[in-house]
Amino acid sequence: MNLPVEIIHNGKKVRAVSQDLSPMGMFIRLSPPLDAGTILQVVISPNGQRHVMTGQVTHALSEVEARTLGRYPGVGVMFRDPMRPSEQQFLEAIARLLERHNASRTAADLRILVADSQTRILERLSTALGTAGFVVATATNGIEAIGACLSKTPDVALIERDMPVVDGLHVLQEMGRHGELASVPVMIMSSNATDLARLQAFQLGAADYIPKPFTVLEVILRARRWARAFQRDTERVVLRGSLVEVGLPTLLQMFEQEKKTGQLAVTRDQLVAWIDFIDGKIVRARSSESDGDPRDVVLKVLDWKHGFFELSAGTPNLAKVEVETSVTHLLLEHARLQDEATRVDDPNADDRLL
Repeated sequence: MNLPVEIIHNGKKVRAVSQDLSPMGMFIRLSPPLDAGTILQVVISPNGQRHVMTGQVTHALSEVEARTLGRYPGVGVMFRDPMRPSEQQFLEAIARLLERHNASRTAADLRILVADSQTRILERLSTALGTAGFVVATATNGIEAIGACLSKTPDVALIERDMPVVDGLHVLQEMGRHGELASVPVMIMSSNATDLARLQAFQLGAADYIPKPFTVLEVILRARRWARAFQRDTERVVLRGSLVEVGLPTLLQMFEQEKKTGQLAVTRDQLVAWIDFIDGKIVRARSSESDGDPRDVVLKVLDWKHGFFELSAGTPNLAKVEVETSVTHLLLEHARLQDEATRVDDPNADDRLL
């Protein structure tokens, strides 16, 4: 949800656009970004009525960091607790905007993107899905598919794995870099149905994998199921990507600064780990490799240099908090352990530094 805003800082006014709006704060597109910790005023004017709130910059994304994550450069701003009636009115205006935005999506208006380079398959699926009640957008290659998704977010996407220009897996990766597209269920269709092909698609974030040939009815039923799940789901994927492009320490620091609540799933080869957050603090960590102490699990996963990650927003379902520690503390401990391991492997390292 994009919203025009005005920022007041050090007596200067700057017009900008917000996204990722919530009752507690917002991300504001801004280049260059302000420093973390900066106090500012945020002004919104829905329906011409001006509302002002004081906030604090919790984190900043530079041009390089934003490009890596597929986001805009800018700042995350957390609203302070209202101290006067005008600030309470600001929060009430935000709540009304969010309510109207959520109500604008109706269950009857299911939108699907279908991407395939074979026009006969595209026409067949488009006609059948349109008759079944979907609003259908089509694309014949990966670039068109990405553009169609960015133009208007679909409720579900059906994408051929092997397409010219940019293939379906690259489309899947690119969607994961955009907050508004990361949670869209993507069904990959392909004549290649090997276990390796399926695993690769699921690691990149695919919701479903449909081998060719298939029946149109099968596609309709699966598409409707995923589209409705997308509209109901309160624990949506908000970010996906590769650890080669964005390291796990950078991700964890960002989640701490943004006070994220949700679950981070990390996969590498045949291994998977889950790290749960509440308000930016790690409260539980599990791994298919180990059932040990949550802190040990995180420290071991921090050694992973390749793999894939997926962050789902929503309150973790856990009976009790197993560990409550800051990301900063764990990163410092991990750095200390790496340093000790280096000294053991190379006992002359200190001598060379002198």
